Amino acid sequence: MSASYALALPEQQGRRAPLYGTRAQLAALGGDVEGYLALAGCDKRAGTASYALRIVNQSQHPLRARMTCARMRGEPILAYPLDVEIAPFSISETLLPVRIADVGPFDRAIVQVAGGDVSFSLEAPAPPKTHPRSRWIAVATAAIVLTIAAGLGAASATPRIGMIAAPSRIFPGSAVDVPYAFGGWAWMQYTLKTRDGRQLFAGLVGAHEGTLHFNLPAATGRDVVLDVNVTGPFGAKSSAQHIAIAAATPHRSARSAPAAPSVSEFTVVTPVVHANGDLKFAYATTAHDGEIWLIDEAGRLWARAPISPDGETTINLPQGTAGRQMRAVLHARNGPADTVASVGFTVLPGAVVSDTPHAGSTAVVSPTSSATLTLSTQTAAPGQTITVALEGKHGDTQISLNDSSGNSIEQGDIPAGQNAVTLSAPSVTSSTTYYVMASVTQGIGEQTLVRKLVVTPR
Repeated sequence: MSASYALALPEQQGRRAPLYGTRAQLAALGGDVEGYLALAGCDKRAGTASYALRIVNQSQHPLRARMTCARMRGEPILAYPLDVEIAPFSISETLLPVRIADVGPFDRAIVQVAGGDVSFSLEAPAPPKTHPRSRWIAVATAAIVLTIAAGLGAASATPRIGMIAAPSRIFPGSAVDVPYAFGGWAWMQYTLKTRDGRQLFAGLVGAHEGTLHFNLPAATGRDVVLDVNVTGPFGAKSSAQHIAIAAATPHRSARSAPAAPSVSEFTVVTPVVHANGDLKFAYATTAHDGEIWLIDEAGRLWARAPISPDGETTINLPQGTAGRQMRAVLHARNGPADTVASVGFTVLPGAVVSDTPHAGSTAVVSPTSSATLTLSTQTAAPGQTITVALEGKHGDTQISLNDSSGNSIEQGDIPAGQNAVTLSAPSVTSSTTYYVMASVTQGIGEQTLVRKLVVTPR
């Protein structure tokens, strides 16, 4: 397969780029990579400048970011001794401190991001130099700004914590997702520590709502503490939440380990999705536990609900989802083993006027029939051709062969007028499990079908 890349440099056309930093975006066949670098603040007493770095890696390559400071004359100097590593399909938000006394005067900070076929750089200016006259001007300007802000009402700018939805109990070595929301003129600092005070994660966020992602090490202890401080010019709010870590079940033998769950079906049963209405899902999975999340295109979490043994879950859509492209994510778990399936759909406004049926007639709405994914064989040898068939009404469909880590090995397409495509089994030295995934479009909706394929050497 061949791949084409397009690099979007910091925005300079149409609107002026912000003075405090830059943004870059790399569009690739395997996914997008976005980067943001900004001057977050400067502590003149401590002699440090803080830069906020945010990397959204939607590609399959691990990335590495290195920060240097450039001068008008002379070679760039390393500003931060450690490289920032960004895993595939992840988001990294890091606050990079620069000691001005060690680096010396510099003109701009540069972060070089590279990995695989991805390579680009981000720039942000050095802290402004303060002169005696500019200090008086800054004092006068600050006084005017504070007076105007007080006149508009300090209540609306007072920091407040709306939500810190940390789970009360997790398993050792599992990933933790914590939705958050805060208000006021403020920013949020978070720290995840162990019971003995050892810091695991820390960061600074400016977005007033989102999700914090943590991958806890296996040897963390019996619990961790998430400290959140929302700070601004009009005060500060803090919150601490304890997350208990369940004791791991002793590993006696390979037979006692839980089997990885599978999702053979995940569809939207509700024929027309309206805001402020109920959305019903149907699924077939071997998982004992799991949740369904409703996420928009920006990654915001709108609602969540646990899965049920009968294979049906109903979630009420908030009114604010009207007109949005949404994605339902089914996260199925069997202990530490898990798998993910998703389906996309569009939310219509709640007040939709439908045609009135004639007297004596009954309006009947039938859901769209679901497509069925089948393989010519469930067990194949290296190099063997596998026929992937899609039965039922469907639109354009993308077929991909993924390994257990989610990396795409081979891809193919099934247009709306066809129903099959062929894939080749990869070379292996031992029996390996792969997953054939079909992203099926049906009208304005989308569903993902998964089938397991075992490749055994000859």
